[in-house]
Amino acid sequence: MEQNIRADRLDGRQVTFEQLRAFVFVAKHGGFTRAGEELGRTQSTLSLSIKRLEEDIGCRLINRRQGQIIGLTNEGKQLLPVAKDILFRMTQALHSVKSFQLRGRIALGVPDDFNIKNLHQAISWCLEKNPGLKIEITAAPSPILSAMTEKQQLDVVILKSVEGKPVNTETEILLQIEPLHWVASKDLYFNELQEIPLVTFSEGCVIRACAIKALEDMNKPYFLAYVSASFSNISSAIQHGLGIGLLPDSAITDDLCVLSSKHAVPGVPAIQLALKIVTQGELYTLFAEYLRRSLAEA
Repeated sequence: MEQNIRADRLDGRQVTFEQLRAFVFVAKHGGFTRAGEELGRTQSTLSLSIKRLEEDIGCRLINRRQGQIIGLTNEGKQLLPVAKDILFRMTQALHSVKSFQLRGRIALGVPDDFNIKNLHQAISWCLEKNPGLKIEITAAPSPILSAMTEKQQLDVVILKSVEGKPVNTETEILLQIEPLHWVASKDLYFNELQEIPLVTFSEGCVIRACAIKALEDMNKPYFLAYVSASFSNISSAIQHGLGIGLLPDSAITDDLCVLSSKHAVPGVPAIQLALKIVTQGELYTLFAEYLRRSLAEA
């Protein structure tokens, strides 16, 4: 009898897309606050969705300690890629049954000083689904993209800024919020270094501005050991020990050493990534929404 009850609980009939989406975003951000901001949901709503999901499938997905999320359980780790795939496939299915296709030309600006996971894949899928669409992509440092935006040379652009900068809900879509971390090739302690060899982006980049402000606020001398507009160059320079850098959470690889408070690093704000619709029109609004959903669920 118990086996039949167990089988009924695992048939998936009670699991909703809202529950899966809550789980994916909480896992992505490691907590309810930022997940709620990105989804436009309260922490209590997300917590209830995940609680019901755990009850529906009969196991715990998230490890908690004193109300704080400390990671996914083994079952949670197994479910996460499956949940992402289900959400993405549903998004694709909804787009495929639309009675119209996107047609026209879109000038898209993307930052090459920030690693946006699955961006190329999302654009590729969009082109595959919409053969009448032409996307002209400019990958450039954020300051250049900002200048092109001011000159109306782009239709849609992805820009980054310090967390908390107001987002115009009519023309901007918040994509993600990411903490920044000081990283190096090995353990380095700020209080033992007379001068910080800073590996950073070109002038005008918000990550560079955050790094310099943090060092100046703590009166820590620094010099520009390596400057590049290329995200991959910055990451490689840090990996090879040319200095210390500041990188977003999603960009940190296993060969980088994350410096924490024990290394006496200064605090820095998180950054946010927003999709800005520069040229008004249904084509650009629909494309921006498609891109947002694809990036969130791919």
